[in-house]
Amino acid sequence: MKGHKDTIYKTVYQYNQVPVSAADMEKLQELARNCRDVRNSVYERYGGIRGLSKIYPGYTAQNEMTKSRLREQLNLPAVYFYLSIFDALGDIKSQWAYTKKQVEKNIRANPNLSPEDCHYLRFVMKQSQCFASVLAGGEPHLSGIWEERYAAVREKVDIHRLDGYLRRQVRRHLGKSHTDVADGFPASPKGYRYADHGIYLTTKERGKRIFIPLTDNNRYDRQIYIRLYPEERNIRISVPVEVRQRHPEGYEGELGLAMGLKCMFVTDQGRTYGEKYLEYQSALTDYVRERLPRHQKNARNNPGMKKYNAGKIRLERAMHGYVNAEINRMLETEKPEIVYFPKLPPQSKPGFNRRVNATVSMWQKGFIKNRLARKCWERSVELVEVFGKGISTQCSRCGTEGMKEENLFCCPSCGLVLPERQNTAGNVLGRGRALQGAAGSGHSVIQQIKRSGDCKEKGPENGMAKVF
Repeated sequence: MKGHKDTIYKTVYQYNQVPVSAADMEKLQELARNCRDVRNSVYERYGGIRGLSKIYPGYTAQNEMTKSRLREQLNLPAVYFYLSIFDALGDIKSQWAYTKKQVEKNIRANPNLSPEDCHYLRFVMKQSQCFASVLAGGEPHLSGIWEERYAAVREKVDIHRLDGYLRRQVRRHLGKSHTDVADGFPASPKGYRYADHGIYLTTKERGKRIFIPLTDNNRYDRQIYIRLYPEERNIRISVPVEVRQRHPEGYEGELGLAMGLKCMFVTDQGRTYGEKYLEYQSALTDYVRERLPRHQKNARNNPGMKKYNAGKIRLERAMHGYVNAEINRMLETEKPEIVYFPKLPPQSKPGFNRRVNATVSMWQKGFIKNRLARKCWERSVELVEVFGKGISTQCSRCGTEGMKEENLFCCPSCGLVLPERQNTAGNVLGRGRALQGAAGSGHSVIQQIKRSGDCKEKGPENGMAKVF
């Protein structure tokens, strides 16, 4: 496929061959607890506005954490200490990315902001040094052309009002991370060694390592993650590996998809995949609605939360397994070279039916989109996202605005009558072809996933949130 590497990253797992001894498991748990404490310390120090200037690229935070003497207090090996620091910094950066996204959304929706106001706010948010200075209440000090551009965008606006607005928005959406979970820890190649059909892991005892026999004899030389299961006295080692991208034969043609909650995918030819998705989603929604309120109070120390979380994870895994299986079935059946799907609308406004509202709000459309992109990437199938506004009310044959009656689309101009979702998929296919013709290679979602390194409905209808 054009512009794509021939390799992709996947996660493989290794398991212990025999149960880990109680003494060794306690040593591993102590490492996990110490790594958690390091992460929480980083969250506390750099998770707020004052830490923004120190998290990119992160070496300032690393040096300050070294000087804090926390590693010596915990007696934690450096191979675990510094990986935990950068894991926490990654979480903080993700939190800032989410915060900026929410603030930009509010800026677009604010009718009291002029185009000049919006331009100034976006300029400040894109310049990291300027952004950090404004949030800290200081005066930005830029150099060269950026100083001239900053002077130009601020001369026609009330910067005192806009800077205050920006600070309030950030405080509203920026959450400080914290974790009480200590179920594993990362390890670099300096922290482990493969030998004797197993792995030797560095511990807090100088010169001593824990040996764990493994079920396979594979060896790796990259950062890994050790997940602990103390009750079963087991571990799971997660290893990112680079594998060759598949180029299966017979994949040709184009496929338009309509994505929904009642049925996961409908193609432009009317074939359906994921017909039982709503059953899995409703089971998860009902479980959360019925059981969560009993455990919300004193959640941190409530033993019922452990049982609740286990049940929720079980239902999510079942749903995710079904999603993966249906996407595989669709791609293996349709064998497309290019897949088009519409940009999904935002979450619909709540209606009168609370159960439907909860189901719609918990719809994991982001997970479905990521899994579709991932599996298309593995098969060298190009995935293209198209503009979705008005796509369900337009006739896929003549382009005229039509009507929807009892899940059917009816065109008053050409007389086309099709299932509503099939007509939507036909419009997706048409817009995708037009996009490819206008832009050459189109706007591939796979390219977005490649850059990010991922290898985490409009309007009420008849008094309730609309379910697609």
